[in-house]
Amino acid sequence: MAESLINQSIVIIGGSSGIGLAVAKLVAQQGAKVTIASRSKERLGKAAKDIEADVQIGMIDTLDESSVKEFFASFDQIDHLLCFAGDSMGGGVLNSDIATAQNAMQSKFWGQFYVGRYGGTKIKPTGSLTFTAGSGPRPHQAIATVAANAGVSLLAESLAKEIAPVRVNVVAPYYTDTPMWSGIAADSRQELFERVAKQLPIGFIAKPEDVAPTYLHILQSTYLTGITIPVNGGALLQTIE
Repeated sequence: MAESLINQSIVIIGGSSGIGLAVAKLVAQQGAKVTIASRSKERLGKAAKDIEADVQIGMIDTLDESSVKEFFASFDQIDHLLCFAGDSMGGGVLNSDIATAQNAMQSKFWGQFYVGRYGGTKIKPTGSLTFTAGSGPRPHQAIATVAANAGVSLLAESLAKEIAPVRVNVVAPYYTDTPMWSGIAADSRQELFERVAKQLPIGFIAKPEDVAPTYLHILQSTYLTGITIPVNGGALLQTIE
């Protein structure tokens, strides 16, 4: 039987946009007490209105260990914690910008490491921690992002043992149409999405609302821990270059 989320406290790091916001809306509809947190007070305020429920907001910078530690110090116990921290980058070992690659590792792996370290111990024994990785590019296309994604999966496996019986899992979305892509020109973004979509068995690029139900499934599935779930439209069935 799926676990009820009514009146459960759910903290969503990165809940002000994209998949995080879609998940916040979904769990709020299930009756959860939702807190969303990010670096942008402006985006948080807009997201809180979009959720159309009684939602709390909090400021956190996952690039700053002290900010993460301070944020979680204000909590006693949490039922469920979800994290959507992380930037992406392009390029292989030989042609990537070093600073950009380091930032991708810092934001996606170390940001979620901090969340797991300081937030994981706040979760009730019956609760869960869900990280976000990715299942998109090949190593030669985005080496730091791919390495960080692998690291996040290992982070979850470690914490699933360290803070058991708290359940710790990872969702690994594929190409998803979120604000993360806003730095790419609209024409180039559209061309990329169309090219990838044609090679997917499912035939389209996901919206945040297509990915969000997987997070809900993890929250309500009391026998899942230590796993990474790819949400990729069948990409593993194809060779995408």
